[in-house]
Amino acid sequence: MSSKHAWKVDLIPWDHRSTEQIARLYEQRVACGWMAEEIPSFVKLANKGGKVFYWVVLADEVPEQEILLKRHFVKYPKEASPLTDTAGQVRLVSRVPSEQQFVPIGHIALDIHAPEEDEKLGLPRSGVVWVHQLYISYALQSEGFGVAAMSKAEQLATSEPLNASIMAVDTMVKEMHMDAAIQKISYDDRGLPRPTKSNEEWYMRLGYQIFARTKEGYKKRHSSGTIALEIAFLKKSLH
Repeated sequence: MSSKHAWKVDLIPWDHRSTEQIARLYEQRVACGWMAEEIPSFVKLANKGGKVFYWVVLADEVPEQEILLKRHFVKYPKEASPLTDTAGQVRLVSRVPSEQQFVPIGHIALDIHAPEEDEKLGLPRSGVVWVHQLYISYALQSEGFGVAAMSKAEQLATSEPLNASIMAVDTMVKEMHMDAAIQKISYDDRGLPRPTKSNEEWYMRLGYQIFARTKEGYKKRHSSGTIALEIAFLKKSLH
């Protein structure tokens, strides 16, 4: 079921052949604080028809759009220039870009994992699409734009060329996410406000259910080294 916030954003495919869009994705991953160094690998995956990123853009119907964008530009002045919709493919499937200009306030990625990987987690070998790298500008959070992006991503996942019946996501377990030491590294040290709820709880409010956990998750780099993250896997039926 579509979220009441879905109308607030549009999703526009990332053009992995555009130097401007590659640079903008890098800036936003730096702002997110996670996987900025992986941009070259994201480009390679896109070239092979793998993981696809979408820009999160304020819908025309959103009131006081100029005020919202100004808040975003004040915090992230490098993102003040608009981009142009030029992506000619999505997972190697041709599309006709609109050539319209837009200003992304974040991004979200969709991917299909190897059947063997999904099977190891107890998921079906087909019909599963994964959400990765959801990011909304820290200047514009708590406005419903993240929920809207997830709703639009779920709609895209059920369509060609993804054809999903299940959406899955992995995220840091709530106990670790809300731990004081992790909060200091992830937010305090970067001058960002601490979240009031964990990502795990946030996804559960959107109808996702935990189906697996692992202590052998991602490695998060920080100024003093790296931390091994305990990960929760969540899923949601799209039918």
